[in-house]
Amino acid sequence: MSSEDRISEVVDELKYGHPETRKAAAIKLGRIRDHKVIPHLIKAVKNDDYSWTRISAIQSLAWIADSSIISTLIEAALHDSDTLVRKTAIEALGNLKDESALDPLISIVNDPTSPTDVKNSASVAIQVIQGITPTWSQDS
Repeated sequence: MSSEDRISEVVDELKYGHPETRKAAAIKLGRIRDHKVIPHLIKAVKNDDYSWTRISAIQSLAWIADSSIISTLIEAALHDSDTLVRKTAIEALGNLKDESALDPLISIVNDPTSPTDVKNSASVAIQVIQGITPTWSQDS
């Protein structure tokens, strides 16, 4: 089976499979690390109704680490309905260290409606992007 055929087969699983199959397909596409899979993973982040598929697609996009994914990650970080999806997108943005993510991340930190754990993730991502070793506060 050619690489193209394998990608096509996994993309079909991502589009039409059971939720757990779609999640696994997103991971498989990330492991392929071929830029041809990026549009399919972006579509999954934007449209899949199963949060674990969106999370897996975000992680796979981060493995591929192409600058074309930044806007999709920012959108997920700001607006996804699932907190864990938002945190995964935020972490990916921090790991990619793209400075264009700073303003959106700062807006998350300053948004009074953002959950505390999402704000904390955004704070850490900001520090990582700025090259600062993240600090963790502990109650004394």
